[in-house]
Amino acid sequence: MSPWLEQDLIFITRLLIQGILIYFLMMHLIYLLLIILGALEQKKYHQGIHFGEFKRISESKLTLPISIVISAYNEEKMIVDTVLNSLQLRYPQFEVIVVNDGSEDSTLKILIERFNMYPAELVYKKQLQTKLIRAVYRSNDFPSLLVIDKENGRRADANNAGVDYARYPIICQIDADCVLEDDALLRMIRPFLEDESVVAATGMIRPSNGLMVSNGKIVDRSLPQHWLPMFQYVEYLRAFQWARAGLSRLNSMLCMSGAYTFIRKDIFLKVGGANVNAVVDDFELTVDIHRYIQEHKNLGPMRIAYVPDPGCYSEVPETLKALSSQRNFWQRAILQSMIWNRDMFFNPRYRMVGMFGVPFFFIFEALSALVEAASYLLAPFAYYFGIATLDDVFLLFIFGVVLGTVVSVCAVLLQEFSRFRQDRTRDLIRMLSTGFLEQFGYHQFHTYSRLRGIYDLIVKGKIAYGYRVRSGYLTPTNQ
Repeated sequence: MSPWLEQDLIFITRLLIQGILIYFLMMHLIYLLLIILGALEQKKYHQGIHFGEFKRISESKLTLPISIVISAYNEEKMIVDTVLNSLQLRYPQFEVIVVNDGSEDSTLKILIERFNMYPAELVYKKQLQTKLIRAVYRSNDFPSLLVIDKENGRRADANNAGVDYARYPIICQIDADCVLEDDALLRMIRPFLEDESVVAATGMIRPSNGLMVSNGKIVDRSLPQHWLPMFQYVEYLRAFQWARAGLSRLNSMLCMSGAYTFIRKDIFLKVGGANVNAVVDDFELTVDIHRYIQEHKNLGPMRIAYVPDPGCYSEVPETLKALSSQRNFWQRAILQSMIWNRDMFFNPRYRMVGMFGVPFFFIFEALSALVEAASYLLAPFAYYFGIATLDDVFLLFIFGVVLGTVVSVCAVLLQEFSRFRQDRTRDLIRMLSTGFLEQFGYHQFHTYSRLRGIYDLIVKGKIAYGYRVRSGYLTPTNQ
């Protein structure tokens, strides 16, 4: 190798190392800032709740009725508890619409038998194009329960079908593996009643692994039993309880989780419903709503609210294969949406969404797996060839791993100053241990899965979910 070429290689390698160090520092500092902002937002939220407020909402005739839409595909293990849970929520007026999206297992049969369903002829206004509706069923035992059986079209198509049949002005979308607190609807409708500019809202989600559920009722809220869902528990704490609240405070929250989303039906229809061509509809729907808000300022102020209450629990993967498939899927969803909406990138027309939200998600979410993988490859290469010193490698470790651990531990500790703190010291110790250990093995596996997601989207054009398996809730009888 010529001296000039060798010097260029050394220069480029050291430049990359410096760039990665700056990237890691900025990423973790921004996440730490978001967590702090999220904590302030949560404190403000709870201080603003007045005594007896939710009781008044539950008793008022002016409280907006809600249509709960549950999309289900091969959910025979969990669908009964999920539906029972929804039917028992404390709220003055609501309906539950289960959309059986062409399940190949016994989901539909179980629903018909357990809830005493009969075929129903309903008149409705079709406003969204969906796969063929095969039949509609209503329950003899629960008049507010409707089941729509349709050809498979994935979750977006199922949600669109459910919204078409919905009678009420507020749509609550949850997944079939979700279980809600009994006051979840009361807490989520609050921002719509307080502020007429709210067009959509999402809330905090926690893993349901470890929950004990009996006849649709949550009877115990323990931590997950195994390490893999525990790692995800801390992730959800960091992302849903703190960072997402911080992003909401900056009006830059770009992902209303499809597992727990509230939206005005008229807005859902105006943005064209859920995008059936998206890898996953929730991220793209959130961006579509932000776009609609900024492009229709003449209609008055509109915003998306975030409710920092743990109203929803969703099952997280308990095997590496299922986790890899899920994170691959999420990575494809974010990257696809960022590519589709690249015109919003640093575009002042879209205010904070364009100037911070979209750049943040593109740079520190869509691309972070590539940067992290580059650091794992570059560090030993540069050190072996004498381009980087041991101090350089140590700095990469500090900025890439230790700072990530600090962010996770801060998220856990902040929870102890909230009303969601752990009652048992051993649970706190377990969560802190998880925050320390997730950077050693689990995070690298996560990074690998996301890299596969980038490849699958860019090279293969893959949009389907992939491998998924359900474990089901714990029940008092199997404890």
